[in-house]
Amino acid sequence: MRPVAMTINGADPTGQTGIAADLAVFRTHRLTTECVVTGAHGPAELYALPTTVVGGQLSVALRQATPAAVKIGVVGTAEIAGVIAAHMRAGDLRNVVVDPELVAGHGSHLGVVASLMRLLPMAAIITPNIDEAAALVGAPVTNTSEMASAAEHLASLGARYVVITGGRLGGDECVDAVWTPTGARFVRTPRIDAPNTRGAGCMFSAMIAARLAQGRGMTEAVTIAKEQVTKALTAARAHANATGQAPILPTPASRSTAATSTPATRNSAMPASRAAVSTTAEDKQTTPAQRSGVTNAAASTIDDRAHAESAA
Repeated sequence: MRPVAMTINGADPTGQTGIAADLAVFRTHRLTTECVVTGAHGPAELYALPTTVVGGQLSVALRQATPAAVKIGVVGTAEIAGVIAAHMRAGDLRNVVVDPELVAGHGSHLGVVASLMRLLPMAAIITPNIDEAAALVGAPVTNTSEMASAAEHLASLGARYVVITGGRLGGDECVDAVWTPTGARFVRTPRIDAPNTRGAGCMFSAMIAARLAQGRGMTEAVTIAKEQVTKALTAARAHANATGQAPILPTPASRSTAATSTPATRNSAMPASRAAVSTTAEDKQTTPAQRSGVTNAAASTIDDRAHAESAA
């Protein structure tokens, strides 16, 4: 039987983000899918579904099968977050990837930060962009030093792994700050000039959930997701439609990666004992990602032990 991956997210009428995008990624990975719709995007707003409807969807899906991994995007309301959190505490939702979407690309949705705070302590990994990270920590995130500080702060809330994506920073490189139980790293890839694309962050988090559902370690999930999004952006750049938008299409994950990494810059908000990259014997062990040909330097510092743990 194929593993089950669940998405809990909003519905985007363009299909480029939200539920539709998550399901496209999951099916590309040959996973059985479940979906729980939290709301629908209109021209300039998000209409959140009633909490009882969202809870009912969750109950029906969980009676059908227990997901091996879950991607959470748009939550909608604090009440909906409470329902999701209750299932996380009960152990119904494992390997939870939280992509804390506060502002949707289609229209706008200013999420309630407090509602997301209910989920972060039980998440396996969270993947905010710099704007979402700033909203969550209540401080600006405008450079790599502030990204590392924000990642440390979010990790202190309970999430075992944090990836703050830096696609909006500008520059010749796309830099992500990756926080792991052994320290922090920056993962760098060449910037792809594809300004009319949407859904890169949604695909990234869904790719991570898909790999976790397949039983892969967090190392491989993060590094391969980064590689695949970079490839998808490259392909999308050449296929803009008449409106100027280029859909990002998922492709099967390969066994290699082009990303490179450097140690994260220390700052006053990150204790040196935590920020320094670990060099213990455990960290020098070969990871699943390395055995499969992934040579990303960041992969060697990411502890794979968490991928099978319950998010609760």
